[in-house]
Amino acid sequence: MTSAPRTTPSRLSLIMLIMVFGLPPIAGWIYITHPEWLPSSQKNRGTLITPPRPVTELALQESDSQQFEWSSLGGHWTLVAYNQGDCDKACEKRLYDIQQIRRAVGGERIRVERLLIQSMPAGSKNSETVNEPSNGLRRTYIGSDQQPLFNKLFTVAGINPATATYLIDPNGMLMMGYAADSNSKDILKDLELLLKASSNWTKGVNNGHG
Repeated sequence: MTSAPRTTPSRLSLIMLIMVFGLPPIAGWIYITHPEWLPSSQKNRGTLITPPRPVTELALQESDSQQFEWSSLGGHWTLVAYNQGDCDKACEKRLYDIQQIRRAVGGERIRVERLLIQSMPAGSKNSETVNEPSNGLRRTYIGSDQQPLFNKLFTVAGINPATATYLIDPNGMLMMGYAADSNSKDILKDLELLLKASSNWTKGVNNGHG
């Protein structure tokens, strides 16, 4: 009889790494896509984007004109705001809101990033478009050549991208969208649910229950 092939330590380590880093976003996605499995008070409040969209296809620039690396957000849930033209008071208010949402998740905030995608108006300079201090905010700029792709990725029925807040999962997939009139507390509750679901799944894998 031929014995079954053994799993080498290196292969086993690779499998465990895939499980640890790949399953948390999947866990959150399962929770969101199957709200019937959750108590009624915990159903998602944003607009679910299905299937999720790979935003890493979008080429963005940093404020220093360097290419933005989506991999720098890897492993994090990311709150995203988009703005056209100069960042006015409404734009600054949205940036403040997502900053407060991140703070509100407490110790889990290390798993949350904030990203501004800024559409540059003609003749403007990167350093002059946003007045709000960074405070950890990742600022990026989108060129006119990338605008059609942005529109394809971020257009969600009933949501105006210019006033919306989005949520990207740790694998760089656009997952949720929130209209301008969405309550910050609702966004926070969805984020807390996803953080908890993905954290519990990771703990299960690490304890040998994955």
